[in-house]
Amino acid sequence: FSPPAGSTVDSAIYERFEVIKGPSTVFLAADGTPGGVVNKITKSPLSVQQTTVRAQVGLFDANRADVDTTGPVTQDGKLLYRVVAAQQYSDGYYDNTYMHRFTAMPGLSYQFNPDTKAEVKTMYVSTKWPSYNGLPLDPRTGKMFDVPYTRSQSEDAPYNWRTDEVRRIWGKFTSRLNDHAAINLAGMNAWDEAKRVESVAPTWNEGARTWLAAVANYKGTGLIPRSTTADDQINRYRSIQADINFNFETGGAKHNLLIGGEARESIFKLIAFAGSSSGWDPFNKTVPTVTVNYSAPSAQTVQTTTNGRIFILDTVKLFSDRVVVSAGVSRARGGSNTFNELTRAYSTPDYTVNKSLKQYGVVFKVLPGVNLFTGYNENFALNGTGLINGVTGALPPKEGKQWEVGLKNELLNKRLMVTVSYFDIKQTNNTVPSYPLDPLNPNVLVPGVISRGFDGDASFQVNSRLYLTASFAWYEPKAALGPAVSGIYVQPYYGKPVTGSIPVDNTAKRTSSLFMLYRFTEGALKGLDAGIGYNYLSQRAITDGPNQVMFGYVPGRVLVNSSLTYKVSKSLSYTLNLDNLTNKKYIYSVRSENVIVPGQSFNAKAGIEYKF
Repeated sequence: FSPPAGSTVDSAIYERFEVIKGPSTVFLAADGTPGGVVNKITKSPLSVQQTTVRAQVGLFDANRADVDTTGPVTQDGKLLYRVVAAQQYSDGYYDNTYMHRFTAMPGLSYQFNPDTKAEVKTMYVSTKWPSYNGLPLDPRTGKMFDVPYTRSQSEDAPYNWRTDEVRRIWGKFTSRLNDHAAINLAGMNAWDEAKRVESVAPTWNEGARTWLAAVANYKGTGLIPRSTTADDQINRYRSIQADINFNFETGGAKHNLLIGGEARESIFKLIAFAGSSSGWDPFNKTVPTVTVNYSAPSAQTVQTTTNGRIFILDTVKLFSDRVVVSAGVSRARGGSNTFNELTRAYSTPDYTVNKSLKQYGVVFKVLPGVNLFTGYNENFALNGTGLINGVTGALPPKEGKQWEVGLKNELLNKRLMVTVSYFDIKQTNNTVPSYPLDPLNPNVLVPGVISRGFDGDASFQVNSRLYLTASFAWYEPKAALGPAVSGIYVQPYYGKPVTGSIPVDNTAKRTSSLFMLYRFTEGALKGLDAGIGYNYLSQRAITDGPNQVMFGYVPGRVLVNSSLTYKVSKSLSYTLNLDNLTNKKYIYSVRSENVIVPGQSFNAKAGIEYKF
């Protein structure tokens, strides 16, 4: 399931994250982005009674506590429960930033027999937090404003705030029918309401002329005008899924055949209000005036999106399992409309898109522990509403294709595992948010992105105490300019296409990481796990999404992080995380020339965990 949410939910609810790379992701997200998916597995009831209590304190984004309790409800052990609850009440690194969040996730499961199980979970999240939008470029220098990294464009509450409430209920039913077939049925209903008031400065990115005017007029004195956003966003999400899995043999071939489908509906309601704010002084903290006209909405739209798909995937093992071939097709259908509740008319009438998508892959086991693989997939996604040659309408869908080939080795009795692959990803008809946000035209169409290169990862258990994990990527991402595949390209401020390509915003061409964990198994330090590692990103581009304008690069950086875990007993353990150990000044991310996010300074978080 992929329901929308205005804020992230607490990590306490998750059992594990499954990172699935490459073309095999198409059957999990046929209408998403190629390259991979992260599957977040929430905690499920367990058959053994246990309770875990955790608490954490630290410098930034740290102060929190959570409880996790699970076990049987009935004496026969068929009905199980689990309740996870967490509260975070912490201040952030940046001025006027904080996180006040409560999360609760209760769940029940019932084991009818060894082959049949039903499970239901529900979740409630209440979040209060501010808007943080980084720092903009200084038009006099073309670099980020030379102010403390903690400075924020937005003021403190009550002039800058967000609230978010998330409610979800979902469940699944699984059953093995016989030795050759199993079924899975699942469904979710989700509701999310996010309200906010935020003022952001400046609005340089309205084309080259405005930018040049800003350079000429801004002398470093006076206030910079800000735009104010005030709205109420309500999301409804419903989804049902079903699949059946068959395993059988034909001759010497072993088949695993998956057939399934999904149907979902998303309803997004936006109520926007006109607002204004006093200007922003990057060098001095000021007392702002922010006004919002709540008496009458400036925009009120409802966008309804439906998606459905059916798929079939067959995985065949041949030649004593030395060759594995998979092939599949899916038929996806997406539809959408946007209704303007102020004019009582459809700003975008009903439209539907149907796509047939294919996938294939081959794994060849050359030698024991040495595997060659290749794969290909296709996908698409609806792009919603936006401007097409100055007219509001349905944007053409995003489409993607991905191909990869690689080598995976499992050596030294699986103590050393290495994977290296070459990939080629193409996406067309991408969208970026309009800036400032236009409720009636929230998306701007850009032609697409091309990424080609190498990536890899490795893990090595040196001995019973020392573990190493490493990864790298070496590739060339480009945002293609010029007419999109559909023949439609929108550049609202320039009014004409630009040919060529520019780097992809906030994307490093070279990355690498290494983490080392040492486990003390004897002596005075027995029970201590000590880890240290680095993460490297090369320089990243600063571009303007709606206008596809290049503004330069932020420099590369290397971060060093460390962690300590001391297990006193099976019940009690302590943790200490040290982030940015060298107190490096760096840029965390770049959204545009208006939103550059400096990285946090050194941060320490200490925690305790007790199980009973």
